[in-house]
Amino acid sequence: MTFCWDFLLCGCFGCCRQKEAKKVAALRTVQDTSSYQGPRIFTLKELTAATKEFSAEELLGRGAFGSVYKGTLGDGSVVAVKQIAQDSHQDEREFLAEVSIISRIRHRNLVQLQGWCHEKGSLLLVYDYMPNGSLDKLLEGHGGGAVAKDAPATGGGLLPWDVRQKILKGVAAALAYLHDDCQQCVLHRDVKPSNVLLDAKFNPHLADFGLARLIDHRTENVQTTIIAGTRGYLAPELVQVGKVSTKSDVFSFGVLALEVVCGRRPLDRNLPDQYHIGLVDCAWRAHESNDLLSLVDPRLGNAYDANKLTNIMKIGLFCCHPDPEARPPMSFVRQYFISEVPLPPLPSSKPLVTYSLGPRSPSKPAAAQQQALAAPEPKLAIEGPPAGKALAIEGPPKPPEAIANEAQAPHMVHKSLATEAPPPTTETSGSSSNHINPSRGNSQDSSLQSSQKFLQSSSARP
Repeated sequence: MTFCWDFLLCGCFGCCRQKEAKKVAALRTVQDTSSYQGPRIFTLKELTAATKEFSAEELLGRGAFGSVYKGTLGDGSVVAVKQIAQDSHQDEREFLAEVSIISRIRHRNLVQLQGWCHEKGSLLLVYDYMPNGSLDKLLEGHGGGAVAKDAPATGGGLLPWDVRQKILKGVAAALAYLHDDCQQCVLHRDVKPSNVLLDAKFNPHLADFGLARLIDHRTENVQTTIIAGTRGYLAPELVQVGKVSTKSDVFSFGVLALEVVCGRRPLDRNLPDQYHIGLVDCAWRAHESNDLLSLVDPRLGNAYDANKLTNIMKIGLFCCHPDPEARPPMSFVRQYFISEVPLPPLPSSKPLVTYSLGPRSPSKPAAAQQQALAAPEPKLAIEGPPAGKALAIEGPPKPPEAIANEAQAPHMVHKSLATEAPPPTTETSGSSSNHINPSRGNSQDSSLQSSQKFLQSSSARP
């Protein structure tokens, strides 16, 4: 029996060493395949010294998956060090997912990964330091009284309206880039104020890709067995039938937009009873009574453009539409913040939608998958809003019957969401084989087509 136990014990240690070697190899593959001056591997000793041995005085925040510390490297540069908790195997998967995804994409409104450390069981990620912290702290009034230098404080609020509008514009640009401009579509799956970090000039940077997932651009819906995200920001079809898509991120952005305008959480038990219905439903009720401005953060005072603010709240409601097909693509939302394209008519009241699982569509031909995987990767470039003339997108004129239907009671829509079989490389979000091409051909054309499709379908929808 002793021999058997020794044999099993040796086998366990051997298995652990193999898993450790695979993880290290995956991380090194990320670094070796980068064609730019990107993330590097830090030593545990280096990061321990930078954070003063992860002291409490350097602690910036604590979340469900670990803690974030302020660190000063040997060259004097200041960084943020995320220490991932070591209490489950899922944390390792999220660590690998975040490294493999964010190390290959660059955008002015995405947090920049400087490197990582995987040593002696420690899982550490190193990012650019954001001196103004996360958006949720400022919305709650815990930002240390900081006010953007390029916008005067008004109405006693910590974040003036023009700064809030700039933040929403940047987050919309980041999501449009992830959805449309990468070789593989990136689903963030956890868009919320605490994952929006602000630099010294209050420019937003979308962070935390631990729950992100890669899908093919032709995949409309992906079945998931784990509901990933944060309560209050989850799309209804994700909660009810487990369908995740780009429209799931769109819904989360809509909640974020309403939260930024209203200055309150989507679910807050500390509010009076009349607000316990939730922020999204509260906004729909205010829209029904043509009283959206009653929800505006009182700290803003009167220092805002009422028409622009109302339109942004309508954008938020469009993004929170119960029907995922009625939600705009993020490319349209980005374009609205650039040039204020006309909005289609918003339903007069919240539509009622039921969800069911549709038949599973056949997987794509293996040859097409191999051809997509074999496509060459162009060089990495910093991507921002599309260059050139701003898009002026007009929808077709509304038919008389559509105008008449707007005054009717909320309609019932039954949604049957078909499941598409995702490509093999997108099954595990943390796999090192999930290469993202940082730029995608004809991205502006596809964004324009998706925006026009949204306007046309919205104009035709009762």
